[in-house]
Amino acid sequence: MMIIPAILTQDVEEAIEQISGFDGVAPCVQIDVMDGTMTDHKTFLLDDFVDVISYGGDIEMHLMTADPISYLEHAKALGAARVYFHLGVNDPRTVLDAMDRYDFSRGICLSPEDEVSDLFTYIDEIDAVQIMTVHPGQQGAQFLPEQLQKVADVRERRTDLWISVDGGVNLSTIDIVAQSSLDGIGVGSALSRAEDPVDAFMQLQSRLR
Repeated sequence: MMIIPAILTQDVEEAIEQISGFDGVAPCVQIDVMDGTMTDHKTFLLDDFVDVISYGGDIEMHLMTADPISYLEHAKALGAARVYFHLGVNDPRTVLDAMDRYDFSRGICLSPEDEVSDLFTYIDEIDAVQIMTVHPGQQGAQFLPEQLQKVADVRERRTDLWISVDGGVNLSTIDIVAQSSLDGIGVGSALSRAEDPVDAFMQLQSRLR
């Protein structure tokens, strides 16, 4: 089980600074992508980013967009290990078919309003699941502990699946999150707003079993 810093910002320079700060510290970072089609907010343009970033660990991408297929080439250019798209897109099957042409692991993300039973339609075709423990789109949102039940439901169905949660995790909520059968825990504002993000990362990581 690992803490995964989640990078969510409109400023490409800020994104590069945050990612570089975790290089050699966090085994994996998550890049959040929003273009305004699924959330009210937007993040930096990936075209300004893929040619200038490098990371010694894994990179995963969380595509909060109605058109995740348009970002798969960016994921390839970044050497992404995992790519998540939201179950709520118009046609998940088409996205999965498009992702099949790439080497990264295919992941589906569940928003709080998504039923875990709807995921089971695709459960044997994916490598990873991310469960949102906040309503997606903005860091610092309220933690939704009831969403952790979805972790148990998915783990019961696929014991070999990479499962992570994302949202609202901090020193006040990490202990209850760590009780779930997880591989990764995405953490955004508790790191990006900390005076010392690396120290905040280490404190959270030390609380994991």
